[in-house]
Amino acid sequence: MVKYMYEYVSKAEYKPYKEEIESIIKKVQKIMKTEYDTTFQFKLIGSANRHLVTKIKDGNRGYDFDYNLILQKSDLWDNPKKLKEQFMRAFSKSLKGTKYGEPEDSTSSITIKVVDKKHSKIIRSCDFAIIYYLDDDNLDNGYRYIKNWKKNNRYSFEDRVLSQNADCKLQEILEYEQGWNCVRDEYIKLKNRNRDMNKKSFILYLESIHNVYNHIQQGLENEEDNLPRGLTYLNLW
Repeated sequence: MVKYMYEYVSKAEYKPYKEEIESIIKKVQKIMKTEYDTTFQFKLIGSANRHLVTKIKDGNRGYDFDYNLILQKSDLWDNPKKLKEQFMRAFSKSLKGTKYGEPEDSTSSITIKVVDKKHSKIIRSCDFAIIYYLDDDNLDNGYRYIKNWKKNNRYSFEDRVLSQNADCKLQEILEYEQGWNCVRDEYIKLKNRNRDMNKKSFILYLESIHNVYNHIQQGLENEEDNLPRGLTYLNLW
């Protein structure tokens, strides 16, 4: 397997592509509401939401983004297959006139890609998971997403609990000088070590938060003066 090395991309560099994707999503919103009476919100998730966008160093395989499409209104809560088919048609219409190819029905998302066919490389891509939250008052309780069981062409809403209080852990990490830099360092390390092509960037981002948080807790157990990676606690009192 080819070993890729990743590097961070500046916000100025990836911003036009993010704006293009969100323009596409807004077209999908309009189609879904007009043609299927279905409404949803969207949210950039994981690493990109924190401006941790990466690309392969010295390569032309570009950025990947992950969005949750958060269902608000639909008549197809009991028919995830038909619901996803509607989203696929809406994306297909919304992608016309762009460099993106036809949407792909991935296992847990809808995937769109800009492909350099001459060199068989992906320039940029985006995954859209269709979800609804189990508890709007406590998002840590997770959500249900549409899954395509490709072996038997069955679709279902499946539970996913990923955060494990990631937001709370991140807030605690940010109370330390260099805390955010530790998350950045851990995330790029995990990206470069990862060999599972099915492991999404937002999963690696969550893992980086948990790893740094656990490392801090281990340092605190030993003594605050021995905090990992030179972290310094900010005296907030």
